Amino acid sequence: MGLIRDSKASTLGQDAAKAYATGSRYYTPVLNFPATQPALSGGIPDWPPMIDATEAAGWQLHQWQVATDAKGRPQAFPLFVRRA
Repeated sequence: MGLIRDSKASTLGQDAAKAYATGSRYYTPVLNFPATQPALSGGIPDWPPMIDATEAAGWQLHQWQVATDAKGRPQAFPLFVRRA
């Protein structure tokens, strides 16, 4: 993985761990489309490590929504729940 991708995953994982430790039932981050990805089609390599880091903190992906920001770039709105 790249340095930026690693940093994003690490930051999100730490935030997810804090939310888990406080007893939250849900965790709802926003995953922004990487500025370094010129095309809107194909895989988004930044997002899987971010999801992995969140699930490693004890969360399970429950739902997934995608919308576009003001510039038309995709943003993901995953809903994570505590593992059963």
